[in-house]
Amino acid sequence: MLWPAESIYDGTWGSGPAPVEVQWVELMLAFSWSWQELEATPPYVRRVCWDLLAARREAERAANEHAAKG
Repeated sequence: MLWPAESIYDGTWGSGPAPVEVQWVELMLAFSWSWQELEATPPYVRRVCWDLLAARREAERAANEHAAKG
């Protein structure tokens, strides 16, 4: 699991969606969920939260890139 995570974080991941285990950890960190809370969250809600988290991170990345260009 370490290699896919490193690849995702350094921007070289090109193998489709992130492995679900990486998604789970990211969701738990972003929403301060425990493992039990994650397990109790319906799959659809996990997916919506993951999609929103990804969209927010992409917007932040684009804004940072734009700011760096001046």
